[in-house]
Amino acid sequence: MPPVVLVDLDDTLIPDVSAARAAIGLVLREFSLSVDVDQVLAAVRTVWRANAVRGHREVERVSSWEALWADFAELPLPSDVSSSLAGHAVRAWRAACPGADAEALDSAYRRHRAALVRVLPGAEAALDRLAAGHSLWLATDGCRSLQRFKLRLSGLGDRFERVFVSGEVGWPKGSPGFATAVRTALDGRAVCLLAGDSGTDLTLALNGGWPAVHICGAVPCSTSGRHSPDFAGVPSFCRC
Repeated sequence: MPPVVLVDLDDTLIPDVSAARAAIGLVLREFSLSVDVDQVLAAVRTVWRANAVRGHREVERVSSWEALWADFAELPLPSDVSSSLAGHAVRAWRAACPGADAEALDSAYRRHRAALVRVLPGAEAALDRLAAGHSLWLATDGCRSLQRFKLRLSGLGDRFERVFVSGEVGWPKGSPGFATAVRTALDGRAVCLLAGDSGTDLTLALNGGWPAVHICGAVPCSTSGRHSPDFAGVPSFCRC
Protein backbone atom coordinates (compact mmCIF):
# COMPACT_ATOMS: atom_id res chain seq x y z
CA MET A 1 0.00 0.00 0.00
CA PRO A 2 1.26 3.54 -0.67
CA PRO A 3 2.84 5.53 2.15
CA VAL A 4 0.67 7.99 4.04
CA VAL A 5 0.91 11.78 4.17
CA LEU A 6 -0.73 13.25 7.28
CA VAL A 7 -2.17 16.73 6.81
CA ASP A 8 -3.55 19.34 9.20
CA LEU A 9 -6.68 21.30 8.25
CA ASP A 10 -6.94 24.74 9.86
CA ASP A 11 -4.44 27.32 8.61
CA THR A 12 -2.76 24.58 6.59
CA LEU A 13 -5.39 23.86 3.92
CA ILE A 14 -8.04 26.46 4.83
CA PRO A 15 -7.82 29.73 6.79
CA ASP A 16 -9.03 29.67 10.37
CA VAL A 17 -7.87 32.59 12.52
CA SER A 18 -7.89 35.10 9.67
CA ALA A 19 -11.31 33.87 8.52
CA ALA A 20 -12.75 34.21 12.03
CA ARG A 21 -11.44 37.76 12.30
CA ALA A 22 -12.78 38.64 8.86
CA ALA A 23 -16.23 37.20 9.64
CA ILE A 24 -16.44 39.13 12.92
CA GLY A 25 -15.48 42.30 11.06
CA LEU A 26 -18.23 41.71 8.51
CA VAL A 27 -20.79 41.24 11.30
CA LEU A 28 -19.73 44.45 13.03
CA ARG A 29 -20.01 46.40 9.79
CA GLU A 30 -23.34 44.81 8.87
CA PHE A 31 -24.87 45.94 12.17
CA SER A 32 -22.93 49.24 12.41
CA LEU A 33 -21.45 48.30 15.79
CA SER A 34 -18.68 50.42 17.30
CA VAL A 35 -16.74 47.60 19.03
CA ASP A 36 -13.70 46.23 17.25
CA VAL A 37 -12.71 42.68 16.37
CA ASP A 38 -10.23 42.32 19.22
CA GLN A 39 -12.86 43.38 21.75
CA VAL A 40 -15.25 40.75 20.43
CA LEU A 41 -12.57 38.07 20.53
CA ALA A 42 -11.67 38.98 24.11
CA ALA A 43 -15.30 38.77 25.20
CA VAL A 44 -16.03 35.46 23.50
CA ARG A 45 -12.82 34.04 24.97
CA THR A 46 -13.96 35.00 28.45
CA VAL A 47 -17.39 33.41 27.97
CA TRP A 48 -15.92 30.21 26.54
CA ARG A 49 -13.35 29.84 29.32
CA ALA A 50 -16.12 30.29 31.90
CA ASN A 51 -18.06 27.32 30.51
CA ALA A 52 -17.56 24.48 32.98
CA VAL A 53 -17.95 21.72 30.38
CA ARG A 54 -15.51 22.96 27.76
CA GLY A 55 -13.01 20.38 29.02
CA HIS A 56 -15.21 17.52 27.82
CA ARG A 57 -13.23 15.44 25.34
CA GLU A 58 -15.63 16.22 22.48
CA VAL A 59 -14.95 19.97 22.75
CA GLU A 60 -11.71 20.37 24.73
CA ARG A 61 -9.74 21.38 21.62
CA VAL A 62 -12.33 23.87 20.36
CA SER A 63 -11.07 27.45 20.37
CA SER A 64 -13.27 30.29 21.54
CA TRP A 65 -13.73 31.59 17.99
CA GLU A 66 -14.63 28.11 16.74
CA ALA A 67 -17.23 27.82 19.50
CA LEU A 68 -19.03 30.75 17.85
CA TRP A 69 -20.19 28.52 15.00
CA ALA A 70 -19.76 24.93 16.16
CA ASP A 71 -22.95 22.87 16.09
CA PHE A 72 -22.70 21.29 19.52
CA ALA A 73 -26.18 19.80 19.15
CA GLU A 74 -24.78 17.26 16.66
CA LEU A 75 -22.31 15.86 19.17
CA PRO A 76 -22.89 12.68 21.21
CA LEU A 77 -22.91 14.38 24.61
CA PRO A 78 -24.46 13.72 28.01
CA SER A 79 -27.56 15.82 28.59
CA ASP A 80 -25.91 18.05 31.19
CA VAL A 81 -22.98 18.85 28.88
CA SER A 82 -25.32 19.46 25.95
CA SER A 83 -27.47 21.80 28.05
CA SER A 84 -24.45 23.81 29.14
CA LEU A 85 -23.29 24.24 25.54
CA ALA A 86 -26.73 25.09 24.14
CA GLY A 87 -26.96 28.74 23.21
CA HIS A 88 -23.28 29.39 23.90
CA ALA A 89 -22.69 31.50 20.79
CA VAL A 90 -25.66 33.77 21.53
CA ARG A 91 -24.39 34.31 25.07
CA ALA A 92 -20.94 35.13 23.71
CA TRP A 93 -22.31 37.71 21.29
CA ARG A 94 -24.47 39.21 24.04
CA ALA A 95 -21.34 39.68 26.16
CA ALA A 96 -19.34 41.06 23.23
CA CYS A 97 -21.98 43.50 22.00
CA PRO A 98 -24.29 44.51 24.86
CA GLY A 99 -27.61 45.91 23.70
CA ALA A 100 -27.37 44.39 20.22
CA ASP A 101 -29.58 41.58 18.92
CA ALA A 102 -27.36 38.63 19.87
CA GLU A 103 -29.45 36.11 17.95
CA ALA A 104 -29.11 38.17 14.77
CA LEU A 105 -25.37 38.56 15.31
CA ASP A 106 -25.05 34.81 15.80
CA SER A 107 -26.92 34.09 12.58
CA ALA A 108 -24.89 36.63 10.61
CA TYR A 109 -21.60 35.31 11.92
CA ARG A 110 -22.43 31.74 10.96
CA ARG A 111 -23.36 32.91 7.46
CA HIS A 112 -20.22 34.97 6.95
CA ARG A 113 -17.92 32.40 8.52
CA ALA A 114 -19.22 29.58 6.34
CA ALA A 115 -18.74 31.71 3.23
CA LEU A 116 -15.08 32.22 4.16
CA VAL A 117 -14.20 28.52 4.10
CA ARG A 118 -11.89 28.54 1.09
CA VAL A 119 -8.92 26.40 0.15
CA LEU A 120 -5.66 28.30 0.49
CA PRO A 121 -3.81 29.11 -2.77
CA GLY A 122 -1.83 26.20 -4.15
CA ALA A 123 -3.18 23.68 -1.63
CA GLU A 124 -5.37 21.72 -4.04
CA ALA A 125 -2.57 21.35 -6.58
CA ALA A 126 -0.24 20.20 -3.80
CA LEU A 127 -2.77 17.61 -2.65
CA ASP A 128 -3.03 16.36 -6.24
CA ARG A 129 0.74 15.95 -6.44
CA LEU A 130 0.88 14.13 -3.12
CA ALA A 131 -2.05 11.86 -3.99
CA ALA A 132 -0.18 10.56 -7.04
CA GLY A 133 2.00 8.37 -4.85
CA HIS A 134 0.53 8.56 -1.35
CA SER A 135 -2.62 8.05 0.66
CA LEU A 136 -3.80 11.30 2.22
CA TRP A 137 -4.96 11.27 5.85
CA LEU A 138 -6.25 14.28 7.76
CA ALA A 139 -5.43 14.94 11.42
CA THR A 140 -7.18 17.86 13.10
CA ASP A 141 -8.03 19.22 16.53
CA GLY A 142 -11.59 20.19 17.41
CA CYS A 143 -15.11 18.81 17.64
CA ARG A 144 -16.26 16.38 15.00
CA SER A 145 -19.29 18.34 13.85
CA LEU A 146 -17.40 21.55 13.07
CA GLN A 147 -14.26 19.99 11.60
CA ARG A 148 -16.21 17.73 9.28
CA PHE A 149 -18.52 20.62 8.34
CA LYS A 150 -15.50 22.74 7.37
CA LEU A 151 -14.10 19.85 5.40
CA ARG A 152 -17.38 19.51 3.48
CA LEU A 153 -17.56 23.24 2.81
CA SER A 154 -13.99 23.24 1.52
CA GLY A 155 -14.76 20.54 -1.03
CA LEU A 156 -11.71 18.57 0.11
CA GLY A 157 -13.44 15.76 1.96
CA ASP A 158 -13.21 13.18 -0.82
CA ARG A 159 -9.44 13.59 -1.03
CA PHE A 160 -8.75 11.93 2.31
CA GLU A 161 -8.73 8.20 2.94
CA ARG A 162 -8.95 8.70 6.70
CA VAL A 163 -9.96 11.63 8.91
CA PHE A 164 -8.93 11.88 12.57
CA VAL A 165 -10.63 14.54 14.70
CA SER A 166 -9.52 14.89 18.30
CA GLY A 167 -13.12 14.98 19.56
CA GLU A 168 -13.78 11.62 17.90
CA VAL A 169 -10.43 10.08 18.76
CA GLY A 170 -10.82 11.07 22.40
CA TRP A 171 -7.36 12.59 22.71
CA PRO A 172 -5.92 16.02 21.84
CA LYS A 173 -3.88 15.96 18.65
CA GLY A 174 -0.63 16.68 20.48
CA SER A 175 -1.06 13.81 22.92
CA PRO A 176 0.55 10.36 22.78
CA GLY A 177 -2.97 8.89 22.72
CA PHE A 178 -3.81 10.58 19.42
CA ALA A 179 -0.53 9.38 17.88
CA THR A 180 -1.29 5.86 19.09
CA ALA A 181 -4.73 5.97 17.45
CA VAL A 182 -3.20 6.99 14.12
CA ARG A 183 -0.39 4.43 14.43
CA THR A 184 -2.93 1.68 15.13
CA ALA A 185 -4.89 2.65 12.02
CA LEU A 186 -1.69 2.63 9.95
CA ASP A 187 -1.26 -1.07 10.76
CA GLY A 188 2.37 -1.01 9.69
CA ARG A 189 2.04 1.42 6.79
CA ALA A 190 4.76 4.02 6.47
CA VAL A 191 4.22 7.76 6.97
CA CYS A 192 6.12 9.80 4.41
CA LEU A 193 5.59 13.04 6.30
CA LEU A 194 3.20 15.14 8.36
CA ALA A 195 2.44 18.72 7.32
CA GLY A 196 0.91 21.34 9.63
CA ASP A 197 1.25 24.89 10.84
CA SER A 198 1.25 24.51 14.62
CA GLY A 199 3.44 23.25 17.41
CA THR A 200 0.73 20.67 18.05
CA ASP A 201 1.34 19.23 14.59
CA LEU A 202 5.06 18.98 15.28
CA THR A 203 4.33 17.30 18.61
CA LEU A 204 2.09 14.76 16.88
CA ALA A 205 4.91 13.99 14.43
CA LEU A 206 7.35 13.62 17.31
CA ASN A 207 4.99 11.32 19.23
CA GLY A 208 4.45 9.20 16.14
CA GLY A 209 8.08 9.15 15.07
CA TRP A 210 7.20 10.66 11.69
CA PRO A 211 8.99 13.30 9.58
CA ALA A 212 7.33 16.72 9.64
CA VAL A 213 7.12 19.83 7.52
CA HIS A 214 6.19 22.98 9.41
CA ILE A 215 4.00 25.49 7.55
CA CYS A 216 5.47 28.79 8.70
CA GLY A 217 3.58 31.46 6.77
CA ALA A 218 5.22 34.69 5.67
CA VAL A 219 7.71 34.79 8.56
CA PRO A 220 10.57 32.29 8.08
CA CYS A 221 11.08 29.83 10.94
CA SER A 222 14.26 30.16 12.96
CA THR A 223 14.08 26.66 14.44
CA SER A 224 15.70 23.60 12.94
CA GLY A 225 13.74 21.20 10.82
CA ARG A 226 11.91 21.31 7.52
CA HIS A 227 9.82 24.37 6.80
CA SER A 228 7.61 25.71 4.03
CA PRO A 229 5.84 29.07 3.82
CA ASP A 230 2.63 27.31 2.74
CA PHE A 231 1.20 23.93 1.89
CA ALA A 232 1.96 24.43 -1.80
CA GLY A 233 5.62 23.74 -1.06
CA VAL A 234 5.09 20.53 0.89
CA PRO A 235 5.36 18.00 -2.00
CA SER A 236 8.99 18.97 -2.58
CA PHE A 237 9.85 17.40 0.80
CA CYS A 238 8.56 13.93 -0.12
CA ARG A 239 11.40 11.44 -0.41
CA CYS A 240 9.47 8.18 -0.58
